[in-house]
Amino acid sequence: MSQSTETSPKAPKDPIKLTARAVNYLIKILPKGTAYCIGIVLVVMMTGRLVQSKGSLARAVLPLVLHLKWGWHRVERAMERGKVPLDKMFERAFNWCMSNLPVETVALGEKQREVLAIDSSTIARWRAKLGMELLGKGFHHRAGKAIKANIIAAVTSVVFIAGVRVGLVRRVRFGESCATAVAAIFENLPRSEGHRLLVVDAGIATQEQFSQATEQDALLGRLRINGKLRCAPPPRPERPGPGCPKKHGNILHPGWDKPEVPPDEEMVAMHIKGELRLRRWQQLHFEAFPDTVLDVVRIDHPDYEKPLLLGTIARELTTEQIWAGYNHRSPIETNFFVAQDSAGMEMPRAWTEKAIKRRIGLAMLVGFVLKAIAAVCEPLPIGPWDRRPQPTAGRLANYLDIHIHNFVALALAGVKPRNYQKIQIPQKRKDLPLLDAA
Repeated sequence: MSQSTETSPKAPKDPIKLTARAVNYLIKILPKGTAYCIGIVLVVMMTGRLVQSKGSLARAVLPLVLHLKWGWHRVERAMERGKVPLDKMFERAFNWCMSNLPVETVALGEKQREVLAIDSSTIARWRAKLGMELLGKGFHHRAGKAIKANIIAAVTSVVFIAGVRVGLVRRVRFGESCATAVAAIFENLPRSEGHRLLVVDAGIATQEQFSQATEQDALLGRLRINGKLRCAPPPRPERPGPGCPKKHGNILHPGWDKPEVPPDEEMVAMHIKGELRLRRWQQLHFEAFPDTVLDVVRIDHPDYEKPLLLGTIARELTTEQIWAGYNHRSPIETNFFVAQDSAGMEMPRAWTEKAIKRRIGLAMLVGFVLKAIAAVCEPLPIGPWDRRPQPTAGRLANYLDIHIHNFVALALAGVKPRNYQKIQIPQKRKDLPLLDAA
C-alpha cells in the first residue's frame, strides 16, 4: 500500500519569537557592554517607536531603560563610540535568514546568475548645521531641489521567501554624492564564487560602469533614452586594403521612434493593459569603449509614455530573462521605504559620523529583517478596519509594539547590561608626590 503524499499544513510561526530570535542572534557578536544597548536600539526600531518619537533615540529607549542609571545616555554612547561592525551584522543577518527562513535564491540564465540590486538614496537633513560630518549634496524629490543630505548606497540580494520577493541587504556605503557612494559599493561587493548579475538604474548604468563589469559580475542597467551606440564593424575582407580596420559600425539610437538599424530579435507579449513589444539588438558597444560588447533590449510598455532601454553584458540571457532581471530591482526600493517608514532612517537625529552611519545602517538592517520575517508569518491586521491584511513589515512592527514587553524579554535573553557603580572607597596610593604647601 503506497503512502499518501499529502502533508499536514504547517503550524503558523509566532512573529514575536521569530523576530526576537533574530535580534538575539545579531547582538551575540557584540561586546558585553554594547550588546544590551544595541539590542534596545534594534527593539525600538523594529517596533516603530523611533518613528513615533520623531527620530529621538533618547525618548524612544527611555521607557525600556528606566531601571538603569543613565540608561538613555548609555544607549546614545553605544551608538556613538561602541563597537558596532555593520558589515558583520549585515552578513550575520543574511546568514540567519538563509538558515531559518524558506529562502529561494533567484538565478537567471544558463550560468545561474545570482541577482544583486544596487541603488542609492538621499536622506534629507532639515536641521543640518555647519561642520556636520557625513553630509553631501543630493537631489531630494519632496523638496524639488538639491539639499544637504546623507547619501547612502546599498547592495541587495534578491530572493523569494514563501513566494514573496524580498531584498536582503548585504552592504551599505556612504559618500558625498551618489556616484561616490555607489563606487564604494562596487569596490566592496560581497564575495561569491559563482556568476552574478548586478541590476542598476539609469543613473548608475554609465559607459564607464559597463566597461568595468566582468564576466563573473555582469551588469544589467537601464540606459538613457537619448543614448547612442554603435553596431559591430563589418567583417574584414580577405584582402584588406590600406589603413586601419574599422572599430565601429552603424550608429544606433534605440530610443528613437524609428531606430536606424532593424532589431535582431522582435517579439510581442500580452499585458493586462495591452501589448508589450520587445526588440533586441546584439553586439553593440559605446563609441568610447569599443571592446565592451553588450546587448540592448527596447521595451514598449503600455504603462510608460517612453520606451524602456535595458543593456547588459550578460549576452547569454534571453530577452525574457533580461526583462525579468530588471524587474527584480524593485525590492531595493522597498527596503529604503521600509527603513524610512518603520525604522526611522529618514530622521537620523545624530551629529557625529559614527552615530549617523550606525543609525542609518541599522535602520536598513531592521527593514529587510522585518520584511523577510513578515513574509513567512500570517497577515497581521492593524485593526478591525484592516479587512485585507498583507504580510508587510509595517503591520509586523505594529504587532511587535503591542507585545513589546514579551518581545524585549525574548530578544535580550542571556544579555545583561553592565552596572557601572561609583567606587565609594577609592584605593589610596602612597607613591604619589606631595603637593607643595602654600
